[in-house]
Amino acid sequence: MVPEPTSAQNPRFGPEKCVFIYNTNHNRFRNNWFEHCGIGVHFTAGSEGNEITGNAFVGNRNQVKYVGTRDLDWSKGGRGNYWSDNPAFDLNGDGIADTAYRPNDLVDRVLWTAPAAKVLISSPAVQVLRWAQAQFPALYPGGVVDTHPLIAPPSRPSAGRSLK
Repeated sequence: MVPEPTSAQNPRFGPEKCVFIYNTNHNRFRNNWFEHCGIGVHFTAGSEGNEITGNAFVGNRNQVKYVGTRDLDWSKGGRGNYWSDNPAFDLNGDGIADTAYRPNDLVDRVLWTAPAAKVLISSPAVQVLRWAQAQFPALYPGGVVDTHPLIAPPSRPSAGRSLK
């Protein structure tokens, strides 16, 4: 169930967070649609050993918010998640993107800690920083990476589906 947006929210987006994962360990998040939220998944505070695969992240303002410094791979067994803002290619036609996907970069981390920096988002300096990160992946901060992102979204779960 997705809560209805309030009149104060942008009508194109639902709730601020589709899901908030806080201090939870060894859970499986599979075959979900995180759609039209301010933040698809807010992941924080010592959550470890969670499996997040086969999900669809569609049209969220920020797909993931993770402020930790560790690298977390959100794929398992050669299968990751679908990301609506991933401009990847699938040259061999196996349904898995040919490059890894990182939902966040250094600019996102700056904006989370200093929201006033949003006025600089279109500046040439920010564009150069994003270009440099793309050319030199070592500049990326730790965070979520999907090493096997899906090219197409998985089937949408039915409303009457029971949790397993």
